[in-house]
Amino acid sequence: MSEVSDVEAVDSTDENAVPRLVDGVALLGEYEGGGYEEPRYLVSRADGQMVLVSPLLHEVASRFDGQRTLREVAERVNEDLGAELSAADVAFLVDRKLYPMGIATTSEPLPDPPRSDPLLSLVFNTQLLPPGFVRVAAAVFAPFYRPPVIALMLCLFVGVDVWLVMSGGIDAAFHRSVGDPVLMLTLMALWVFATMFHEFGHAAGCHYGGARPGGIGVGILVLYPAFYTNVTDAYRLDRRGRLRTDLGGIYFNAIFIVAMFGLYQVTGIPALVVFMVLNHLQILQQLLPLLRLDGYLILGDLVGVPNLFAFVGPVWRRMRGKPVDESAAMHQALRPRVQLLVTAWVLIVVPLLIIALTLLLIRLPFYLATGTAKAVEYGNVALSAGGHGNVGILLLAILSMLILLVPWVGGTAFAIRTGRRIAKAVRKARARRKPTARHRKHSGRWRPPTAA
Repeated sequence: MSEVSDVEAVDSTDENAVPRLVDGVALLGEYEGGGYEEPRYLVSRADGQMVLVSPLLHEVASRFDGQRTLREVAERVNEDLGAELSAADVAFLVDRKLYPMGIATTSEPLPDPPRSDPLLSLVFNTQLLPPGFVRVAAAVFAPFYRPPVIALMLCLFVGVDVWLVMSGGIDAAFHRSVGDPVLMLTLMALWVFATMFHEFGHAAGCHYGGARPGGIGVGILVLYPAFYTNVTDAYRLDRRGRLRTDLGGIYFNAIFIVAMFGLYQVTGIPALVVFMVLNHLQILQQLLPLLRLDGYLILGDLVGVPNLFAFVGPVWRRMRGKPVDESAAMHQALRPRVQLLVTAWVLIVVPLLIIALTLLLIRLPFYLATGTAKAVEYGNVALSAGGHGNVGILLLAILSMLILLVPWVGGTAFAIRTGRRIAKAVRKARARRKPTARHRKHSGRWRPPTAA
């Protein structure tokens, strides 16, 4: 999710130029439940990216029909809104705002739309299930969101939790499962199935609200593999629909736990009890609003701000008493209560992440060395098990080797990405210190329309 920002103005204007929306762009209307003083409007690009724009940008873009000139668009906006835009103002909005964001253009070639590239994002991600298959599955699972079904499943989930606490068999189940190759393989398989079912929960919630889910994929989040579902289209829903989509994965975790309880009652496999406990831990992990997991998305939709990390810079700038610039104005555009909540999130979460990531970078070589040593040990175990025909131990050793080697890939990518960000920040800091750079920054510009 992106938001259009102000940039410098154009030098000359051809009033007869004809602006038009880029192919595949759709104006979706107001972003419902937003935490802004003024409403924000959603624009969907052909690549599936959603962009938030101001009311003025939305009004201007909504009058592009591929025939009206810049002057005619300005006249139409002034007539409808009582504004005082000139053709040059409309040209500024198109060429310096809508064009860079891949929304509208007056010339060729079309822009290469920018995409967000956050530090804490998935790397080496690839699609596992295509959108068509996911949409069919989402339609099948959508009835789980009917209110009576939700009430029944939550009651059953609470009942399973009571049984887990009162049964006293958790410790015995762990002792019986750990070290047994077959039961450990069962746990790994259940974990993969539960994670995929979690993703179908997001897709089904998106479908139930009236949006179209995309594909399901997998990537590496910092060090470990993570599944994801493309539910960007859910931004078109109201706050309730977006929260249903956000909570869908956790809700389907609860359904899967209930199903495993039923299977345990039939089979008595102790690994199922271990899995139910571990799946509760997965739910708690997902609820933490730290990385871009479910808890982060839930909090963002509760306060009406789709990208909380975008406010780290503005909050930090205001805390340092820096002059109000474009980024700080973005924070001030929020409602007072939302400003307070976003500021509190930044002041709590960002220091925790900085400390955690610093420790991770410091300890990363030791973790990778230990993981490599363990992978070598499992390789020897696999060779021994293969020689003795022990298929269970062989498969478990191979899977363990692969799991231990994944952090190498994620850790290396994270270290490279961090190094590039640091180098970029250093270059910017050096550029700001040069007098010529400061002179160029403030020369030859006029302020854009304040309502944009």
